[in-house]
Amino acid sequence: MCQIYTKRYNNYMATTFIPLSPAQAKQAFALVEERVTWFENNGIDQWARAHYLSHYNLACFENAARRGQLWGLFEDSRLVASAVLLDEDPRWQDYEKVPAWYVHNLAAAVDKSGAGAEFLRKAEVKARENKKRYLRLDCKAGAKKINAYYEEKGFAYVGEWGEDAYKGTLRQKKL
Repeated sequence: MCQIYTKRYNNYMATTFIPLSPAQAKQAFALVEERVTWFENNGIDQWARAHYLSHYNLACFENAARRGQLWGLFEDSRLVASAVLLDEDPRWQDYEKVPAWYVHNLAAAVDKSGAGAEFLRKAEVKARENKKRYLRLDCKAGAKKINAYYEEKGFAYVGEWGEDAYKGTLRQKKL
């Protein structure tokens, strides 16, 4: 049975943090689509729409849910943030192998300020319970706003990696 985590943030939202089912993956994918549009409208160079949405399509999220890797943050019955949480990530193969969760595809509802940060806080709690020592993630190298966001949340710069035309910044937070 899955333990459910509930906490208030921003003094107004009670939330629940749980793994998502394949049937709920469509909601997570809708958050990603919404966030891609928000990035574009706010001058944040993070996810290029055509490439990102074709590579990380609905089937990708459904498969992650089947493997128990797609997690969601709910306010009542509404999904307000989601991400894929992996135990391993080849992007980090050149770095110390430690117990960690690798955060991918983090997206939060654009009308719920603080939902992404709350998702990360809940992921930290769950990661500690699972004996993880770090939360790790990557974001686009040179994307100042998103890198500043993660820096503010305690994710330190570790290095960079690249694949095809994409160059990413690796960040981690010690738990």
